[in-house]
Amino acid sequence: MVVTIGIVVVNVGGHMTKANKKFDIDLEKGQAMEQTFKKYMEGDLVEVKSERHIWELTGNHFVEYESYGKPSGIAATESKWWALMLIDEDEVPVCTYVVRVKQLKELARKYINTDRDVVGGDDNKSRGVIVPIKEIALLPFKG
Repeated sequence: MVVTIGIVVVNVGGHMTKANKKFDIDLEKGQAMEQTFKKYMEGDLVEVKSERHIWELTGNHFVEYESYGKPSGIAATESKWWALMLIDEDEVPVCTYVVRVKQLKELARKYINTDRDVVGGDDNKSRGVIVPIKEIALLPFKG
């Protein structure tokens, strides 16, 4: 089971104003968060990964770090952000967690050389660690 810690609300109608805000949100803080979100979506590099509907059963994300004997995935990315999209059995995205790569690397390291350090990918030519999604969801709340 995956527990969603937060919800991202997208303001589809453009800019938030005092006249059209529908939530009890401080306008200035809301606009600052819009700019922050816009920055890492447009300016910073984002590594986007998806987990197909199996995550619903396992509650895990495979974080690849090697493929064909060379660094790959999290070990090779130059991105600042890691976006994990959870896809349901109908191929519909149901949730996306966006976390700092640095934090995910720290989390993934604790699973290297454990029973969660496994082979996978095409022809089992990749290595990675199986990380519980609920731990990824909690990363933004860690120091």
